[in-house]
Amino acid sequence: MDANEKKTLEFKRKIISLMRSREHASALKLFHKTFSAQHPADPEFLESFYIELNRVGMHETAYDVLKEAISWHPEDDAVEELFKNATGIYFDSLVLHGNNLLFERDDKETKFAESIRRADSLAREKMREENDKVLTAITQKALATYKIALDLNSESIPALSGLLRCYQILGETELAEETGALIDEKAPSLRVHEKSKQELIREAELAEEERKLAAAQELELEDSAINKIKELFADKKYAELVSQVDELHLSYRTTVTLLLLKARALVELRRFKAADQVIVEAEHHNRNINEVLEVKNNINETKYRILCKAAEVYLHKALELGLSFGESHFRKAQQSIVRALEFVPENLDLLDKLYTTQKYLGQLEDSYKTKAMIYILNKKYVTAFDREASASLCFIASFAYCDDPQIIEEFRWFRREFLLTSPQGRALNTTYVRLSPRVTRVASGVKFSRSVFRVLLYPVRLMIRILQLFVC
Repeated sequence: MDANEKKTLEFKRKIISLMRSREHASALKLFHKTFSAQHPADPEFLESFYIELNRVGMHETAYDVLKEAISWHPEDDAVEELFKNATGIYFDSLVLHGNNLLFERDDKETKFAESIRRADSLAREKMREENDKVLTAITQKALATYKIALDLNSESIPALSGLLRCYQILGETELAEETGALIDEKAPSLRVHEKSKQELIREAELAEEERKLAAAQELELEDSAINKIKELFADKKYAELVSQVDELHLSYRTTVTLLLLKARALVELRRFKAADQVIVEAEHHNRNINEVLEVKNNINETKYRILCKAAEVYLHKALELGLSFGESHFRKAQQSIVRALEFVPENLDLLDKLYTTQKYLGQLEDSYKTKAMIYILNKKYVTAFDREASASLCFIASFAYCDDPQIIEEFRWFRREFLLTSPQGRALNTTYVRLSPRVTRVASGVKFSRSVFRVLLYPVRLMIRILQLFVC
């Protein structure tokens, strides 16, 4: 075996290996690179390659490969037999594919009819237009498939019958008649007698009348059910409303309007996840109806309002309890704020509250990012935390040294630079903020209380001055 033969054998093995490894494109590329009219593949390898192509359902590719190969071996019976088999299998696959497309079309048509019956009257016409486009596209694909099959075998009755069906669906009357005549000519016994045009028109009219009658009955039932459900919603009987809608949908078709009323009731019951699921179901039945979008927006607004209120309550409670006892409240407040910001990410008040929770929980890196976002939105905005750090956090000091703002500023510096930079300091600061107003209210009615506080605060002042000497 010379070097060229060894190389060819290696390529053959590589091609089969690539096919079995499901690298079909690479195998085909290597096949066409290796073999040509000048260097044809031998019949034995062609058979092996053909088997691998059929095994993975690449019937069209197998047909193309052997169509080319038969020109390489014009008088080889084995290659000619392979090509004949490849043509037959490819033809059968085309007819099967065309039939499957028409089955798919019939199935979709049934499902579309059901979805139209479930939809609100305003959306039905638009749905019909969209559905007709889908059904027409599938029919056109089937038509093209049958035409390719007939190019391979123009005498095939199954392919001609599929072509006839496509022309009838598409309303191509003349082409349908021509195809029907071919079928009559080739196999009269298999030709089903067609109804006259007048009969077909009359049947279509009757079907349309039945559809309109059914639609009217559905609308009557729908209006009656919706009115009862609306009464329950007006009476704030939300749990009963949800139960009634579920019972109705067990016996009758699912309507978008009832689903939306159920979603609104679930929101009032604070069952947001369930409401979201109902909205998804409503969108599935009719994605384009404006009422779905309106209710969806209303649900989001309600969520946003509740989350904002929850954040305010939790944060107020956390500040009252202080970091030691109120840490869980700080975290709950933060969770509510983060969820609310998903709806309105540029709300300065929410960002302000988020910044406060981050500072108290020691999330310094996150607090810098939040502060930067606040600065981008409003450069002059001062957060509540910073305002308190520079003002209200010094109740007792302000009371004792009301006539000396420089000393008050020293206490503020101490809180800003030391207390608020550690969990223990923030906990102490929170306690101080909580107790100071009560102490100063009592002290304001006592003589010489300012002098007493100055004496008590003197050691703290001395410590602050020492810290300032080291820091500055």
